[in-house]
Amino acid sequence: MKKFFIVLFLLFAFCGDNSEQTPQPEASSTDTTEATITAEEESTTTTEIVQLDSFEGTVYEILKDKSRVGYLAPKQFLNSGLETVEGVTSEIIGEFTLELSECDQSDSCLYITNLLIRVDISTLKSNNSIRDSAIKSQWLESKLFPEAVFKIDELVIPNKNFDSKVEDTIVGKLSIREIELDTPFSITASLVGDEIRIQGFSEIDTTWFGFDAPTKFNAWEVLNPIGLTVDLVAKQK
Repeated sequence: MKKFFIVLFLLFAFCGDNSEQTPQPEASSTDTTEATITAEEESTTTTEIVQLDSFEGTVYEILKDKSRVGYLAPKQFLNSGLETVEGVTSEIIGEFTLELSECDQSDSCLYITNLLIRVDISTLKSNNSIRDSAIKSQWLESKLFPEAVFKIDELVIPNKNFDSKVEDTIVGKLSIREIELDTPFSITASLVGDEIRIQGFSEIDTTWFGFDAPTKFNAWEVLNPIGLTVDLVAKQK
């Protein structure tokens, strides 16, 4: 079995609805502590690190039914508080080629080539259909620019002793509204069975891609930066 990491990315949007919403109450410190402990315990049992054999020229394909990308948009209400709006989609296609071998920079290195991931951001959905429609026709205008793309031609990532888990920050070219920019993603990737699982996060400013963050006068405004979340599963072709 082989493992390593990947990246990606992807995608986002945001916006608001027509009515002012009441922010959810904050969880108590006890609840937060318990949730943190639970998450750490689950992480310990599900992310065992093993040493892999070297491999080369292995192509992996994104499984869209097990993957999703999305946005996290901070929404400030002028008369109340702040909430985070989330939207996600699983309309993702993509693949990449991987190699794990010895290298001069570290005990081992992961080589990523021909990484290309496409996301249909016109299918982003939140908990509000009015918001989703506004994203398509205004601001992001995903009806006119439905595709976001993240790509890496070639990347070398030092890997400790052929480990099956990788945590790193990678940089690829992110294209939204036909504007392409180098964009970093903090990622964690691990091999579980015959699948590679990747979680990633980045932040962008909407103005980088040619549009202002949504706002409604005397009601609310969305604040930059916008978070981009990635939760992908890829399988060897």
